[in-house]
Amino acid sequence: MIIFERKYPVNIFNTDLTGRLSPGSLFSFFEDLAGRHAAELGWGRNDLMTDGFFWALSRMVVRIESLPNAWDEVTIRTWPRGTETIFALRDLEMYDASGKRLAGASSSWVVVDYNTRRAHRPDKALSNLNIRFPEERALETNAGKVPPLPDGKNEVTIMRAKLDDIDVNRHVNNARYVHWAVNCYDPEFISHHTPDTIEVNYILEGHLGEMINIVTGRNTDDGISFIHSITRERDGAELCRLRMRWKENML
Repeated sequence: MIIFERKYPVNIFNTDLTGRLSPGSLFSFFEDLAGRHAAELGWGRNDLMTDGFFWALSRMVVRIESLPNAWDEVTIRTWPRGTETIFALRDLEMYDASGKRLAGASSSWVVVDYNTRRAHRPDKALSNLNIRFPEERALETNAGKVPPLPDGKNEVTIMRAKLDDIDVNRHVNNARYVHWAVNCYDPEFISHHTPDTIEVNYILEGHLGEMINIVTGRNTDDGISFIHSITRERDGAELCRLRMRWKENML
């Protein structure tokens, strides 16, 4: 089944102080469905691990029209869109109970050697299936590169990667970076704004116990938009870069 969908309840523990689905939980929902569908197609983590590989998310862009509230039920659908250079592409969408689209996303994945942690091109057999994938797109463009931090005064948030940040691949889970970035905002800002677009580049792996610096700068040429550069304090290596564009809540 090339297009795959599943219903998800929005539980209290998936929401933030506004009572809406949190951005990090949205990424977790998308990750869950992508993993389930890959397994249905015979390309899941367990399938890849038989040869010592696993999937890693490299880039993602999500455009949000609105976020559901606690106890709502949403339908998420996904489909692969073939390969492009080293990336396997996958689109996702989220709908409310009435069929209204709430969010659309494009994601780019790489296959990683579990032991060497080096990325590999997707298997030729997966690339050969390109002609079978739907032409439908959730967004008009694939996820691209997030620009660097703007010049000027930037704010720094310092934290440590904890056990509940780590997933089965023994690195910081992709959704946790979104949670970390959102924690850099003032509660009043979160109360009066909704994410419009979230773009993420996953660059290097983060690990348990590492001290993390989240450097945040306002992207003044792009509306209400911020760049977050997440670095490892020990050597300054950049692990992840996000651009979060926001819109004011409608009264």
